[in-house]
Amino acid sequence: SSSSSSTKEGIKLELIKLGAKTDRGQLLFPQKAYAPLDEYNRKHREEVKVLVELLTSYPVSTGNSNKIEKEQLNGEWECVLATKQIFRSSPFFMAIQDSFGDATFGDAKSSEVFFRLHDLQVMSWGASTVGRVAQRIDVEKKTLESDFDTILFKSTVIPILGWFKLLPTFGGRVVSFAENMDVDETTGRVDLELVKTRVERTEGIPEPPLFLPWFLDRDYPVNRVWKLLPWNKGKPPLATTYVKYVDEDFRVMMDRDGECFVYVKVK
Repeated sequence: SSSSSSTKEGIKLELIKLGAKTDRGQLLFPQKAYAPLDEYNRKHREEVKVLVELLTSYPVSTGNSNKIEKEQLNGEWECVLATKQIFRSSPFFMAIQDSFGDATFGDAKSSEVFFRLHDLQVMSWGASTVGRVAQRIDVEKKTLESDFDTILFKSTVIPILGWFKLLPTFGGRVVSFAENMDVDETTGRVDLELVKTRVERTEGIPEPPLFLPWFLDRDYPVNRVWKLLPWNKGKPPLATTYVKYVDEDFRVMMDRDGECFVYVKVK
C-alpha cells in the first residue's frame, strides 16, 4: 500500500513481499524464447522499479550523504528478489555478461541470448531447480563468494503410467570466488575478478550417482582457462556491478543492464 511504502522500512518490506509473490522475481521478466509471458506480472515489474527508485533516493549511509559505507557490504547475504535470472548474481555469469558487452545477436543483446539458451538447457522439463542464492563479502580482504544450490531432476515421473521416478534427484552448491574487489564509495561501482568455481556437497541434497561425485569439492581454475581462450585475448574474467542501496540488513545491486538484485543480510 502507499502508506506502508512511504518509509524506508516500508519500501524494504514491500520488496521482500514482491519477492515472495513472484518466486523471487523469476515470474517478472519476459522470456520470449520459450514462454510468452510479457504481460504476466507486468504490474509487479513496474512496482519493483518504482520501489527501487524510491529506496535509492534515501541516503545510503548515516547522516544525509549518498556516499555508501563499504563496510556495510560485509557479511553473508541471501538474494530474495531479482528482475532477471537469479543465477546472474554470480560473478561467473557477471563476467560472461561483461565479456559480451553491448554486442547483439539479432534484435537482442548477445548476453541475453546466452542466458536464455542456458535457461533452455538446464530448465527444460523441470530438469533443474535453483535453490538458495547467497553471497559472502569481505571488503577488507577484497573477496566475494557467491553460491547457488541446484537440484537436478526433482520431479521425473509420468503420472498416467505410475508414480515411480524415472531419474534420481541429485545436485549440489555451485560456488564462485572473486577477488580484487574494488568498491567506489561515491558511485557505488564494484569491480571484481573471477578466480575459480567449485561444486560442493550440500546437506539435504543427494549426491550425483555413478562417477559424478568425483567432480564435487574440487576447484576449477576459471581464471586461468578464461585467459587461454583465444577470443578473450589473455584478459582475465572481470565483472562490474553497482551498489544502489545498502544498510545494516538490506542491499540492492544493479547490473550493467539495469537489472536489480535485492539481498537481505543473514549473518
